[in-house]
Amino acid sequence: MAKAAQTVGRILDRAVEDGRLPRSPMRGVPLPRVRPEERRFLSAAEVAGLAGAIEPRFRALVLFMAYTGARIGEAARVKVADLNLLRRTVALPGTKSRAARRTVSLPPFLCDGLAAHLTAFPADEGGLVFTGSEGRPLHLTNFRRRQWKRAVAASVGEPMRPHDLRHSHVALLIAQGEHPKVIQQRLGHTSIKTTLDTYGHLFSGLDEAAADRLEEAGRAALAASRVDTLWTPAARNVVPLPPR
Repeated sequence: MAKAAQTVGRILDRAVEDGRLPRSPMRGVPLPRVRPEERRFLSAAEVAGLAGAIEPRFRALVLFMAYTGARIGEAARVKVADLNLLRRTVALPGTKSRAARRTVSLPPFLCDGLAAHLTAFPADEGGLVFTGSEGRPLHLTNFRRRQWKRAVAASVGEPMRPHDLRHSHVALLIAQGEHPKVIQQRLGHTSIKTTLDTYGHLFSGLDEAAADRLEEAGRAALAASRVDTLWTPAARNVVPLPPR
């Protein structure tokens, strides 16, 4: 109930921003607090382990969600026409907003995996890339119950939801120092504030790493230009004080 109230409040605020409402009827109304969603962040090795534990038909799906940040509902709607493996991109359909409809770049290994997946499991009549066991559109509830839970139990262990692969995608990007704006665009967030509010805690420690990189660059440049000698004047330029 609390989460639903928060969602309604955001929808009304957006309607005001778009000029569809003069004022939100929920402005000033105290909303119930929503408990923070528990998230799991897999490492690249854990993602590989999960992909290796699931049925071959769904291995590319696991890797696709982990390395594009796609929601499972978005991945289930991706068609062959949305893929451009030569340019290494996919046009994600988006399910929540205009910003969610986005084009995401793919790492080369994922392009290879998708090509192999489509060879082994050709798209259905509607052109869907990821299909269920019978080659029909992916039934998300059945997928979670029949394939997902079994693979999780055999690899990374519970708790682990398909949506946690989206969270893991963010963690992998942050760990390699990607800019929050890039992460926002890959996730399809309307505002970078959403990205930072959701994943800001993962950026802790990166500031120190950035300072270390500045140390390497700055010290090398100063040594080459001898600017550091300005901080330690030569002894001949120091005027001695008269004795008391």
